[in-house]
Amino acid sequence: MVEIYEDHGIRFQYPADWEMEVTDDGPVTTVSIQSPSGLAFAIVTMDETCPAPAEVADEALEAMREEYPTLDASPALETIASHGAAGHDVEFLSLDMTNSCEIRCFRTPRRTIFLFGQWSDLDSAENAAYFGDVKRSLSEMDS
Repeated sequence: MVEIYEDHGIRFQYPADWEMEVTDDGPVTTVSIQSPSGLAFAIVTMDETCPAPAEVADEALEAMREEYPTLDASPALETIASHGAAGHDVEFLSLDMTNSCEIRCFRTPRRTIFLFGQWSDLDSAENAAYFGDVKRSLSEMDS
């Protein structure tokens, strides 16, 4: 079962049993979804000021490095919603758990879209796939 988020110019699907929260801060809207266990979550941010995607992705990675100095990261490029997305694949240890994270960011003519997904090896293996579903289902709508 999936739910559909459709607002603020974008649409994507996410697991129906995940909790969703939306926050608006002027030109920036953030949609956060979290698994019932709390060990996996995803964030989708739309920024109408259109910052450079690579800079946004690098800032997110640097914030992660401040929290987890020994993290492993590799650059990642992929196509999301027909746009080239820059980002990083990250692994780190926290509370004796291996955690994985994907950071992706791309710009459209209307906004920069930032995606951040994180999950633990103790949680369901499906959580990485759920973040993949969010990315694959993401589309921009007419505002």
